[in-house]
Amino acid sequence: MMMDDGRCKMEEMAQPSAVSPQPSNISPQPSFKGRPYSEIIDEWWKRNGGVPQEGERNVKLYQLAVSLRAICDNNKALLLQVMPRLGLDEQELHAIVESACKESPKGLSKAMREIVGMDTSAAKADEDMAQWLWDWGTQIEALSEEFPLLKDICKGLKRNQYPAAMFVGGGLLMTLMTRCTYRFYHRPEELRRLNNSTLIIGDPASGKSFATRLFKLLAAPIVAADKVGKDAINAYRELMKTKGANKEKPKKPKVVVRLHPARTSNAQFIQDMVNAVEVVDGEEMQLHMLTFDTELDNTVTVQKGGSWIDKFSMELKAFHNEEDGQAYSNVDSILQDFIVTWNFIYTGTPIALKKKVNVQNFGSGLATRLTCIPLPATNFEMMSRESHVDYESDARLKAWAEKLDKTKGELTVQKIVDELYDWTARRMMDAAENDSKADEMLLKRCAYHGLNFSAPFIVMRHWDKMKQDGDYWCGEFETDEVDWKLAELIVNIQYACQRHYFGAMAEAYFDNKLKDASVNVRRRQKTIEGFNRLPEEFTIDDVMRCFSMPSINAARVRTHRLVKDGLAEKAGDYVENGTTKAMYKKTGRVAL
Repeated sequence: MMMDDGRCKMEEMAQPSAVSPQPSNISPQPSFKGRPYSEIIDEWWKRNGGVPQEGERNVKLYQLAVSLRAICDNNKALLLQVMPRLGLDEQELHAIVESACKESPKGLSKAMREIVGMDTSAAKADEDMAQWLWDWGTQIEALSEEFPLLKDICKGLKRNQYPAAMFVGGGLLMTLMTRCTYRFYHRPEELRRLNNSTLIIGDPASGKSFATRLFKLLAAPIVAADKVGKDAINAYRELMKTKGANKEKPKKPKVVVRLHPARTSNAQFIQDMVNAVEVVDGEEMQLHMLTFDTELDNTVTVQKGGSWIDKFSMELKAFHNEEDGQAYSNVDSILQDFIVTWNFIYTGTPIALKKKVNVQNFGSGLATRLTCIPLPATNFEMMSRESHVDYESDARLKAWAEKLDKTKGELTVQKIVDELYDWTARRMMDAAENDSKADEMLLKRCAYHGLNFSAPFIVMRHWDKMKQDGDYWCGEFETDEVDWKLAELIVNIQYACQRHYFGAMAEAYFDNKLKDASVNVRRRQKTIEGFNRLPEEFTIDDVMRCFSMPSINAARVRTHRLVKDGLAEKAGDYVENGTTKAMYKKTGRVAL
């Protein structure tokens, strides 16, 4: 009798559709792409053995929470709101959700994709990126202990927004370090500059305003320096207005103005770029121009007409500081050749990015010069409420901006360059195995991005080795494994985002097999499929089988690359037929 009563209570408790009468003015049910979470959960029960009975409730609820978090943007508050209780109190349910969210993100399961009716290929690309953003954010959070300014740069954001913040901050900080150089593994005889062409891509109201905050704080030294030049030019123009036709005209002052809005005439831009010269260690050095705009769509539009038309060629040449020139007949145009030194950072929508880079202009090479970082949707979540201004955080950002604006000289980052060479070589072997010219194209410039964006943070970490030389700071320092972890994270992000945004266009460029290159769905790589086929613990023989390797030596090389890239680690040894062999295990990181 007691068993029957207990069963009845359990069955009554386990009905997911049994809800108490609700007031008529209750808010609408939370939904995913227009479908209430309650319906999705009911369907999930049907596909997974039904509503759990006594003894399996906690396990099934945990499995449900793991499946749901992918369509809840890993948002614990939303997950707690939509999860059924099935008799659990809030503390018990909170523990289940907390545990589920600690698992490494795995994206949508096949069953969940079918339930929510998402297109498999397009959804898979979005799932991968959503998963990576959380993973990258977690890695940035961990690295912020060694690179503490990352905490101030990412202040107030969710972890999956940290990558966008890190790249905006890095782009501004490297522009402050315009007087610094380094040597790359390609043509090491050349001194390289710190260049970036950064686009932060997100839907409207996805939180892109963080970039404006960073610009105001980190670009402050350039703004202050520009004021002197702008005031002189404005005073000159006022004088020109008051002088009559027969009176002596004032001489136009030669000033330094480095900040330029998108709506800047080409003549003015080039003149300012040529004028922005300093003597650094006895050599003339042309300083970087900087453009920041929160509306990429507006930027693309205004550069289609007027005197600011067509900066496309300069955008292409800026990344490697290539030579350009002009020879126009009007008196305001400078008749000379010049080096393009220009960093630009824009935020914009996916639609604006498609206008900027498309099938028609993909062959120009702009895509591989761009750093395009996604900013995920907020999914109706309010940002955390701030009751006071964090003056200390703002002050730290401003203080470091002042310091980096006074750096000069060649950076001693050869170890990072060597690691980037090895990283590129491993990725190039992947591209060769996949016979993917698209991956080869998208890969070639990634190492530059990895070094450029990590350089400011590495210099800050080794600031105690810097010494003052007049008004500027310079010095030699020794990079280490921690510095490489940051550079490796950045180059991994760059490569994954390149393939996310431009993979399909790159494939279409080479083989014209994709019917719709506007949908950026990259082919599932053989290397990733092979990795996914590996068991959690595996041997060299497993690698040979899962990757279809032609020989045991090839499998050993592949295993070495998996370990080097942090995807696997040695788990110990075992003995087979009297021979000691190595056992490996996956680390939980996702193959890019």
